[in-house]
Amino acid sequence: MIQIREVVLAASISPPSMRILLPYIAVALTLMTTQFYHAALKKRHGDARGTWLYFLLFFTLLAALPLLLILLAEDEPLQALSELGVGWGEYRIGGALMLVFVPIALLIGHVISKTEEMKDWYPFSKEVCTSDGRFILYETGYLLLYYTAWEFLYRGMLFFPLAAALGFLPAMALNTALSTLHHIGHPKSEVFGALLAGIVFSCIALWTRSVLYPIVIHATIGVVNDTFIYLRTYRNAAGR
Repeated sequence: MIQIREVVLAASISPPSMRILLPYIAVALTLMTTQFYHAALKKRHGDARGTWLYFLLFFTLLAALPLLLILLAEDEPLQALSELGVGWGEYRIGGALMLVFVPIALLIGHVISKTEEMKDWYPFSKEVCTSDGRFILYETGYLLLYYTAWEFLYRGMLFFPLAAALGFLPAMALNTALSTLHHIGHPKSEVFGALLAGIVFSCIALWTRSVLYPIVIHATIGVVNDTFIYLRTYRNAAGR
């Protein structure tokens, strides 16, 4: 097994673009948790439309624009992105970890979908549960727009550069604290789950040098949770 210190040093990056990105991320996160929070957008634009707008804004502000800034600011942008975890990384380690953690994620998603607090909160949009097609399209957007941006932010931009500068534990603690606080207002069990997930996903990102594997595991939990809630609560209730 690769030692933590060796992985951190191998993944070291301190790009000039981080001087731009970190202040930008602070502003973008503030907007996404206030003005553009999904509950606020749903109130202004309706359930389904507001949720889709939330996904689009989340991806644009926390993934697309940071990627653009890196491409413009870096002399070797592809190398910079690779060192931020964009790519397959240590795919052999990643594949082995998927064999362990994806079944666990499937089980977690199934178990939490049975709780009343999760059924009240998820899916974010209840209108999309009116048909199979709308629900599948919604979950596709949930994966591609929301989860990819989330893990690129927390396990990429807010982890690898900080791990290089401060070491693994401070970087893990900071991104885990921020990602956990991002869940404030969600069910209490999910907030505590986010704390544990932040630690686990940081370790997986470190070992694999990639955000791809945390994306897969995180999205599996969320999509499975939504799917079982949809099947039990909406599809069966409608007799479809």
